[in-house]
Amino acid sequence: MLTVDTDISTARAVAARAAPALAILEMPGRQGVGFVAAPQGRLVTNLHVVAGAEEIHVLLADEQCIQVEQVIALDEKRDLAVLQLPIHGVEALRLDGGTHPGEGDALFILLPAGGGMMGLLETRVHAVQVLDESLTFLELEAALPEDASGSPVMDASGALVGVATCAFADGRPVTIVIPSRYVEPLLEQSGTQPLSTLALARPVASRQRQIPTHPLSLLESSTTDGVEEIALAIMQAIQLGAPAYNRGDPESCYRLYERTAERLIQERPDCPGAQAALRDGLQRCARLDGADACAWALRDTFDGLLHVIDRWLQAQAAFARMSAPRSYLQ
Repeated sequence: MLTVDTDISTARAVAARAAPALAILEMPGRQGVGFVAAPQGRLVTNLHVVAGAEEIHVLLADEQCIQVEQVIALDEKRDLAVLQLPIHGVEALRLDGGTHPGEGDALFILLPAGGGMMGLLETRVHAVQVLDESLTFLELEAALPEDASGSPVMDASGALVGVATCAFADGRPVTIVIPSRYVEPLLEQSGTQPLSTLALARPVASRQRQIPTHPLSLLESSTTDGVEEIALAIMQAIQLGAPAYNRGDPESCYRLYERTAERLIQERPDCPGAQAALRDGLQRCARLDGADACAWALRDTFDGLLHVIDRWLQAQAAFARMSAPRSYLQ
């Protein structure tokens, strides 16, 4: 996925150098992204990605799955966390403390693209923002998927520029980069803390998510067009609802989610299983008190549907490849 006209060979070279360091973080009820920034096994991500996690497994690019048990450093001001992998000699990104991109410069974000694939999002610096004397960050032109926070950002030479973060400003999602110069001092810290330190970092993860796990049979008899349109409508609702919630307006978030669920129930008779899941979510809201709890109940409903839809579409694509006619030499 390329959005800027940089030479394709440059993009490929950046992706090839960075790909071995990308990591997927598996936590109960959610996923995250991070990257290895030192061969001693030090992994960097956003603090909000791992805050409150009681268990973290890291899937590396070489398909190793490793459990994290130690924390190196946390920086709440800049939303950064450094975790310690229990292995050394891991391929790491190259840090360059002298990298200071300016407005208009091309940058690359490496992020998961689903199905074990990786994507390279190319964008440019929209602005350099100075929040105060302790934090300067880059605002990018491209929109980052909300679940891709923690992805590494590189320049055309492949050097780490910083950590990509999905944030919100004036009610709209924006992609920012926390510069690598704030990461480097954290990597140099000695000593470790237990994983339980993350429970004290921020209260945002104290909420118990109740994301339903649906079997693929939920979408049996559904049409592919219908399933894809449901996924698109849900993602659009989340993109609008999440910023409202983060602004302190759970009522608007909940009402948006509610309208989306009701509309999909009415308009998608070609996806009866998805309709049933959405009805269950609305019924759960009827038993809850307050817009905050209801907003999270429908977000759990939406995330559960998105997970099964992603698996279902991958299964459909695999079946199509197996069923395709084969050509043989005559």
